[in-house]
Amino acid sequence: MKHSLVGKKHTFEDGNVIEVIQVKDRDYNEGTESFVTYLIYTGNSLPRKLVMRMDEFISTFGHLFDT
Repeated sequence: MKHSLVGKKHTFEDGNVIEVIQVKDRDYNEGTESFVTYLIYTGNSLPRKLVMRMDEFISTFGHLFDT
């Protein structure tokens, strides 16, 4: 099932963009946790692809996506 964050984008005042492309469960610390894969577009450069644990992502960027 597709997570509600997948496909969401936020454009900052300076034109930079953050876009969520995937939410996936992975084995982590003897359990399973959700990880968010996202792209950061900065100006005319190629996007950077980053991965972060869901709880970290929500505490860092959640306010940008109304979560």
